[in-house]
Amino acid sequence: MRLAAVALAFLTVSNFAAAAEDALRFSETEFATAQEGYLTLRWNEIAGAAEYQVIDDRDVTLYQGLFPEAFVSGLADGMHSFRVRALDANGDALAESEVPAQVEVKHWSVAFAMTLMTCGLVVFLAIISLIAVGTWRTRPAHAPASEPHSEGSRT
Repeated sequence: MRLAAVALAFLTVSNFAAAAEDALRFSETEFATAQEGYLTLRWNEIAGAAEYQVIDDRDVTLYQGLFPEAFVSGLADGMHSFRVRALDANGDALAESEVPAQVEVKHWSVAFAMTLMTCGLVVFLAIISLIAVGTWRTRPAHAPASEPHSEGSRT
């Protein structure tokens, strides 16, 4: 009887361990502040999954595909959270992530973007000026007009 209890306890613990290994989870759940408004989400594969779905906090499906990775872009300023769901060939849910992936998006300020654009404009104008001045300085001097040759008259 005691041996049966130990065996039952072992099977129960091993089943919980196997279930924990099969849990669907993101490889990273906390992201640094994203200033560009995009990120790549990755998660572990689930045996028997025919499709994965990434769903945002508004219940909008952002990714639906075969691979355990999704590139999410076009995120507005603010906090965003995502969950992933694994589906079998019939479209039935096999697993869903318990811990969401979260990111805060805070785009670059307009003043910073305008500063970078102004620097780019200055560099562009400097290059164009160097090309124009270099072309003007290296053009050949006007050669004296040569006398016309006439083949019919030789003196």
